Amino acid sequence: MAQLLALADRTKAYPLAVAGPADFRCTPLGTVDPQVVVADPAYSLYCLDHDTGRAVFTRTGADLSRAPFHFLAQYEHADGLVALSYDELHALDVPDPSGVFLYSTGRCGSTLVAAALVEHGGLAGVSEPDVLTQLVTLAPRLDPAELRRLARSCVRLLSRGRPAVIKPRSFVIELAGLLHEEFPQFASVFLYRQPRAWGRSTARAFAGYDPALVTDPAAVQDRLGTLIPLVARWRRRLGRLLSPEEVMACQWVAQTERALALRHRGVDLFTATYEELVDDPYPVLGSLFAHCGLAAPHTLDRTLARDSQEGTALSRTATASDDTAPPHFDEAALDRAMADLWAEVLR
Repeated sequence: MAQLLALADRTKAYPLAVAGPADFRCTPLGTVDPQVVVADPAYSLYCLDHDTGRAVFTRTGADLSRAPFHFLAQYEHADGLVALSYDELHALDVPDPSGVFLYSTGRCGSTLVAAALVEHGGLAGVSEPDVLTQLVTLAPRLDPAELRRLARSCVRLLSRGRPAVIKPRSFVIELAGLLHEEFPQFASVFLYRQPRAWGRSTARAFAGYDPALVTDPAAVQDRLGTLIPLVARWRRRLGRLLSPEEVMACQWVAQTERALALRHRGVDLFTATYEELVDDPYPVLGSLFAHCGLAAPHTLDRTLARDSQEGTALSRTATASDDTAPPHFDEAALDRAMADLWAEVLR
């Protein structure tokens, strides 16, 4: 039987941290049929507690399908939790999923595109579920068969039998090949932004992402190295901490290279840039919808006008203008790091 937990306190270090079992302090209430997390739509898969071999579900009263950050809405609105063993997770009766995997480098319009697919394509929205982010960090520790089994079960539970657009954090493109093999019925999309503009936006948006960026940058780069292996590899190669521009270059190059690798494997991957979306959104989104097997939307004006991340730390208001470089951001250093990293990746 699954364990029913009462929420005593929220203990996350900072809002945008990757979800984990230490985010809540809980007290046990008793046991419950594991199938409750499928039968009751208030429950959603939050994270894995791999050390104890359990999956943790939050219960919320919020509509998560329209939340720009699934993991954040789950954390903020949780009023109870259920923990299932991995065996119970794998045994849940959930229909096979279908839909769209929407990958991106971040800061490129992916949240807006996900909202369009929900509002005009009739898909359920699962925007940035951190259980998939966790799987990236766990992958080196897992037997390949166990990783595949966990990925299958997690995607099934995220979709809950509905056609869904799953827009993970940018790091999850590390698992895109595996996810395509397990779910070939899903359409695959990759969005990105030109490097300098992406660097400006990223530097501005994530300046306060993690307080340890200032107090303990080595620890931050250790964590990023589990999410972006190129960060760890390049840091070892140089024998020192990376500059902020080098870290950003590692992310953009690694994630773009993963998208190229998908194409080389024969995956039918739809790609578009932020610049194309801004310049002429209707034909781009029309082609994207067609790629996903959906009818082109008749109107997108309201969706395009709205800030898809409104109310979060990454909203337009919170991050100000992307047109100018933030203080201490060195575009020339980003350019140099990009060139060096492409030479490394393509060797």
